[in-house]
Amino acid sequence: MIENTGLPQLLRCFLLPESQIGSRKWWKDIRSIGAPFIKVQNAQTSVVLFIWQDPQGTEDKSSTASVLLDVNSITDHHSWTPASMHRVKGTDVWYGQLEIGVEWRGSYSFIPIEKNQLPEVVRLLSDNSRMAQRNWWMGVAKNQTFDPLNKRPAVSSGWGVSSVLHLPHAPLELGWDEWEKGLLNDVSEARIQTLMWQSYVLDNQRDCWLFSTTMDDAPLVILLDGQKWNAASGTLSVLQYLTDTGKIAPTHYLLIPSIDSKTRWHELGCYRPFWESLIDGLLPIVESKLAASNRSVSEYLVAGQSLGGLSSLYAGVTFPDVFSKVISLSGSFWWPDKDRMIDPDKVIASKPIPANSLAEQILNDRVSVSHLKVYQSVGTGEGDMCVYNEQTCQAIRGKGGRVQYEVFCGGHDWLSWRSGLIKGLSFLIPADMAG
Repeated sequence: MIENTGLPQLLRCFLLPESQIGSRKWWKDIRSIGAPFIKVQNAQTSVVLFIWQDPQGTEDKSSTASVLLDVNSITDHHSWTPASMHRVKGTDVWYGQLEIGVEWRGSYSFIPIEKNQLPEVVRLLSDNSRMAQRNWWMGVAKNQTFDPLNKRPAVSSGWGVSSVLHLPHAPLELGWDEWEKGLLNDVSEARIQTLMWQSYVLDNQRDCWLFSTTMDDAPLVILLDGQKWNAASGTLSVLQYLTDTGKIAPTHYLLIPSIDSKTRWHELGCYRPFWESLIDGLLPIVESKLAASNRSVSEYLVAGQSLGGLSSLYAGVTFPDVFSKVISLSGSFWWPDKDRMIDPDKVIASKPIPANSLAEQILNDRVSVSHLKVYQSVGTGEGDMCVYNEQTCQAIRGKGGRVQYEVFCGGHDWLSWRSGLIKGLSFLIPADMAG
């Protein structure tokens, strides 16, 4: 919970400037230090202080009635009383304090709301249903803003742009630490080939992107939700750097974007026509592009997060002749139990394996996994996703598949997935395989 202990007291705790809170000089001092402010409390917990400057000024000038503090997978999105910040009376200063595990890594943002958007106001005017609460949250989430005091590069996460929170004992991020410090070169647009994929089966078309870290024959990694892994995200720069420094094998990468949310739900929910169209229609285009520069594909890997993590494993069990290596990050293995999405508080006493889920299909020998080599990860902050991922992992192992399984200290978050992708590549196509 947010603690309202008074900002002056917190500033003394964090050894931050205290005089003339909200003054121009005070804000200059705060900006020079950078935020958020972290103090290790014990071996398990850190105290984190967040500060936000109201661009409209003091309360008599500002329309901001409250500021929600959205820390991915820590803030409760299903509550009428999510974590919120406090204003220092007579100033433009908002602050909030949370206790967070010392190994946590995740994104966060601020959501300023006006009086008519306050949860207690909206709740009284609604039927107080779960759907009413969700509609309220989705509406105010559009106000999301990153932390301008944070010196790390902002990331695309959640409903917009978020800021990065690394707790003191969070594991090092191979390649990403260098990227955040500005030590890596940007990938030029000339190195990224755009491929137009038109599918009559899916009745749509989209631009996909092909990027290579080598001029030789190499594996092809298919990245679902490709728009998340584009050059602007830093991913391609990190991949090239880790290839050049011998951490991962030279590889070709195919980034396949999701057209929109509705199409994504349809295509990535274990939908066979999507993968048939990709194999029959898109992969020949990729192979032709590579052949034009005397390169070929030695093997195929598929990687995805959330619903894409589900779809990646589905591709591996459904098309064993094409895919034998899979990276599944926070896979949505509750599928097809869509009631879980409608009612997140739904209680299943023993958490049985959902009917027709991939785990159930594997256990009942409806699909084979003995050919699979999988990197699978899920976060401690992802609730019952941990249960469903554990079930799926054990099902694969029980039927002869090989799985490297990791539970990381984080949530359903891009910042976790970007590290997971690198770990998955290191496991499935280590640098020494190139020799």
